[in-house]
Amino acid sequence: MSVGARLRGPYLAWGLGLAVVAFVGGAALRATAAEVRTPVPLAPVAYSGASSCQPCHPNHFESWRRTFHRTMTQEASPVAVQGDFSGVSFTYQGVTSRFLREGERYFIETLDGQGRMSRQQVVRTVGSRRVQQYLVRDGDRYIRLPVAWDIEGRRWFHLAGGFLDPDGTDFNRHRSLWDGNCIFCHNVKAQPGYDWQRGKFDSHVAELGISCEACHGPGTEHSSRNRFPLRRYYLHYSGAPDPTIVNPLRLEPLRRIQVCGHCHGQRMPSPIERIRQFLSEGDPYTAGEDLAAYTQPLHRDSHLQGVDVSLRFWKDGTPRLTAYEYQGLLMSKDFQKGGLTCQHCHTMHGGDPRGMITEEKRGPAACQECHADIVAKAADHSRHRAGSSGTDCYACHMPKMAYGIMRIHPTHHIQKPEPARAWRYEMPEACTLCHTDRSAHWAAETLSRQQGQPAPADVPSDPAFGVAEMVRTLLSGDVVQRAVAASALGDARSYTAQPVARLWAVPFLLRSMEDDYASIRRLSWLSLQSLVTRAGETRPALASSSGALPRFEPQATAEERARVVQRWRQWWAGLDKGDIPRPDASVPLDAAMEPIPAVVEQLLQKRAAQPPIQIGE
Repeated sequence: MSVGARLRGPYLAWGLGLAVVAFVGGAALRATAAEVRTPVPLAPVAYSGASSCQPCHPNHFESWRRTFHRTMTQEASPVAVQGDFSGVSFTYQGVTSRFLREGERYFIETLDGQGRMSRQQVVRTVGSRRVQQYLVRDGDRYIRLPVAWDIEGRRWFHLAGGFLDPDGTDFNRHRSLWDGNCIFCHNVKAQPGYDWQRGKFDSHVAELGISCEACHGPGTEHSSRNRFPLRRYYLHYSGAPDPTIVNPLRLEPLRRIQVCGHCHGQRMPSPIERIRQFLSEGDPYTAGEDLAAYTQPLHRDSHLQGVDVSLRFWKDGTPRLTAYEYQGLLMSKDFQKGGLTCQHCHTMHGGDPRGMITEEKRGPAACQECHADIVAKAADHSRHRAGSSGTDCYACHMPKMAYGIMRIHPTHHIQKPEPARAWRYEMPEACTLCHTDRSAHWAAETLSRQQGQPAPADVPSDPAFGVAEMVRTLLSGDVVQRAVAASALGDARSYTAQPVARLWAVPFLLRSMEDDYASIRRLSWLSLQSLVTRAGETRPALASSSGALPRFEPQATAEERARVVQRWRQWWAGLDKGDIPRPDASVPLDAAMEPIPAVVEQLLQKRAAQPPIQIGE
């Protein structure tokens, strides 16, 4: 055999091998492309848990792990429990609850469902950022106890002071069923498992807390198919969407915000009779689907038996509680006409876990993409000094007016400043949330003049609207108006270059610390602390004189609270106010910088004429 013949044999075999590989590889690639283009119905797919995502997505897994979504619901353990269970006690409405630890088990002695003191073992925790609530097992169901831990304040409190309940609310009003309520938003794929014949629950979730599959859909099929390397490479280099998983960023705007709105938009089954399916079979919604096929968001005119839903919204329909962000965004022209979505500002895999937002998006960059010209001329646009809070897009277009988790948060109904909202809808408006010493009359006239337009024709003749709006609503508004006002009076955005100039609010906050809602007393106390602390930074004598004053506990007995408030009043009366600038005349203060009794009484009478209201979740 010739040398050429000897060489041709192996090369021929090698060439045939390459041809076979190319043929098989090409066929596999074509099959992969065809498979990737074939839709996969995700609703029937099983959930695999976040741990199945970690091997292929370690960075995303770690960025999710640091979020408060992950720790929304946890089994009680030394890692999860944040409350003080060292044997301390907390007394509210004559009931003294005790908090105990035995090894790795936690117990709360408090009223049970029959109103008897009993020792109950904590089995799960709910929340890990601002507030942590505790679940106990009662037969076939999990029960949330009405006492909870304030993570930021490091104290025990009763949930009547976390929600908007007046003094005298039944101690066990917030002892509630977890299996038929909290389970739906604080976990992945809730299945209450309610047996309508036996009246029993057998609740399960795909995963405790809010993990990957809450937003991306069930992952079993995704994990299985992507064990094939060629499929992974094809998806990576082609940029084709993977039909076995949901990427919210690839969804059209409505479906995209529905992924968040599923939990951040209180809803009810549609039709309402579907509640039986929700409680027995579980939540039918899967990420990426049309949420409206299963539920409809609550609105001001929604009807729920035993609940006045209208109390959860301002009179123009804007939500005034958190967990209604979806409804607020749906009302916004930025979504309706511009396609703005939650993910434009928030991200699960970046930024500060407190809000899931980057530092950049906390400023004008959040608006710049769509409103570059306005952001570039923010001072001219806002008619405020460059760099001041008056040029803060959020302050004017997403003002803080939603109550939730013991704080006031920005509205997600993106809006234009309109002072007339104060009297047309009895709701806060951006101008006087910053200019806390000014009236709604002033705001309406000033804005109209700046815009070269006549003042509103419906300016009310009621002299109360000539009083500084935050004072008016703090004293005469309903509970949510008072909460917003109490918070605004201590908000750093309302300060001038001299924080001492905002001390005029002290006597009004002291009056508000006598409110008959613990939530209002707490917000007033926080604002009082903020005012005095900030002023003390430039006036050391002020800081030292207030440093020895007692701490205020909003759920202490009336007598204890009165003693603390009186001590603070005495401090204020004896304070040298010579360098405290007097506020605008619309703030009803006398020469000694004390509230004018006649004006205060008139405002309080307006509030007394309103029936007390209770607003839960």
